[in-house]
Amino acid sequence: MAMKPLPVARWNKEEKMSVATNRAWSIAVAVVLVMTVAGCFQKHLPPPTFPNEPDGFRGIKWGTDIARLPGMELVKNGGAEKYYVRPDEKLKIGDAVVEKITYGFYRDEFFKVTISLKGLMNYMHMKETLTGLYGDGDHVFGKSLYAWTGTKVNVVIEFNGVLNEGEVLYLYKPVMEKRTGETGSKPPKGTGDL
Repeated sequence: MAMKPLPVARWNKEEKMSVATNRAWSIAVAVVLVMTVAGCFQKHLPPPTFPNEPDGFRGIKWGTDIARLPGMELVKNGGAEKYYVRPDEKLKIGDAVVEKITYGFYRDEFFKVTISLKGLMNYMHMKETLTGLYGDGDHVFGKSLYAWTGTKVNVVIEFNGVLNEGEVLYLYKPVMEKRTGETGSKPPKGTGDL
């Protein structure tokens, strides 16, 4: 028995255009998908500021000279960098009870606040207060650390589960930059040998 040859497909001009159009759409969809997937893996830059960026802390404006703040008690003297506490400090922030609030000054200019706390519940209450005021912040994956990056102020909250303690840092960037410029950071010993 002889086999009949298969009929040759004859496409008219409209069918050729349809195949070309389908191919073009398929390529366009593939490009969009590749760009979308690639965009998902790019690190998103934080916004240049966050809502309610603070211009100070508890009534003290950033950059204020320590001489204008009577009643502060010196707790650590590091030369150009000194840390103070207020003897009558309110140690409750929202529902969180904190251990201590320390005010940092570099060359007598207010630039840093450290809020120390103990216990997971105090950390959770403090984080709730901060997110309610400043928004969600950037979460560092795998850690109990959140950060808010502002134009002049950075705020960070971190909790160490092993030690069952955490802290909140407020850093005034203009004075931090001056401090870094003056103190610099030396490379570790031996790096010239590499």
